[in-house]
Order: sequence, then structure tokens, then C-alpha cells
Amino acid sequence: MTVLLLASAPENEYGYVKRLAEQADFLVCADGGLRHAAACGLQPELVIGDFDSGTVPDGCEVIRLRPEKDDSDLMCCVKEVIRRGAEEIWIACASGGRIDHFLANLLLLEYLDRQGIRAAFYDSRNRVRLHPGGERRYGTDAEYKYIGLIPLDAELRGVTLRGLKYPLTHAVLDRAAPISISNEAMGKQYTIRIDEGRALLIESRD
Repeated sequence: MTVLLLASAPENEYGYVKRLAEQADFLVCADGGLRHAAACGLQPELVIGDFDSGTVPDGCEVIRLRPEKDDSDLMCCVKEVIRRGAEEIWIACASGGRIDHFLANLLLLEYLDRQGIRAAFYDSRNRVRLHPGGERRYGTDAEYKYIGLIPLDAELRGVTLRGLKYPLTHAVLDRAAPISISNEAMGKQYTIRIDEGRALLIESRD
């Protein structure tokens, strides 16, 4: 089951959300994410939140949370859909607004990888996935021209990039001064190998 989760960060470009919703099996809103669903003409199957940002919705399943809790509304959504059998999770409407929320939402990719769940983080210009180390092959997507690799660890060791405009071989990447951004695919696929460390793979368009 592929689940689309809509968070409640500011968003006003909804074309990508509608495209994701057409491909997903199950739509879930984290509290204020319900307004994004409404803006797209979408009806979620499930809404989870403390509803401190609005009224409790009608017409769908609702899980109401206490405002005083350790997990964010979005993390609660993630845990619930994993419990229900999600195999892949797409997170959207989660990158604007407060930086602490944005970074916490982005780092859910690491949590999901630990749970064995395929995941991606989307906004109107970017798709972000976790590279957990080892060798991964990716298909080129014409929608995203630029490819960036951002270290999550202080250093990435043994980084090899093949099929990209700016290749690397057994390189060391420093998180404080990354040189692995604004790359471009040269064919239908490319390969990224990381011997030590984890990174965010960010595919972007202008």
C-alpha cells in the first residue's frame, strides 16, 4: 500500500499534490493538512491530529490526539499507517513554515528507512529520498534536472557517482562543505555508492 501524507506547512502550489494523490492508495492528513486536501478537491480517508489549528473534520475517519505529546502530528500519522500495513509513504506539504518542523519532517525519511519503509519527501520543486549507504541505482526523471547529495553524517567515505555530469570515485564528502550539489544525470539511470555514511538524495527543478 502506498500512502500519501499531507502535513500542514504553508503551500500554494498543488499540482504535484494532485499527481501524487492520483497514484497513492490511501490519503492521510495530519491535522491542518486537511486544508491542503480541500484546496485540491481531495477527500482523505483518515485525519490525525490534536486539531489545535481548527475544527474536527466530518466525512472521514478521525484520530484525535492530545495537544501535549512527544510526537508531532505527522509522526503520529507515520506510525499509524505503518501499523496499517503501509509499504511506501510519500510526504507532501511539509517543507514551508517553521524550520524546526521542516527539518523534523525531512528527517522522517531516516526513521522510515529504519522501519523498512520506502519513502519520499515532496514539495513543488523537489523530491528527497534517503541514501542509507551502499550502492543504489536510480532512474532518471525528466521532471527533476538537478541532483544533489547532502551528507547526514559528518563525512561520507568512499563516494562514487556514475552516470552523472560530475562523477566522483572513492571520494570523501564533508557535511560542512558539500561539493555534491547541482549535478545532472547523463543517461536513463545513475548510480551512487557510499561506503560509509548516509545522505539525502535531492532531485530538484528550478
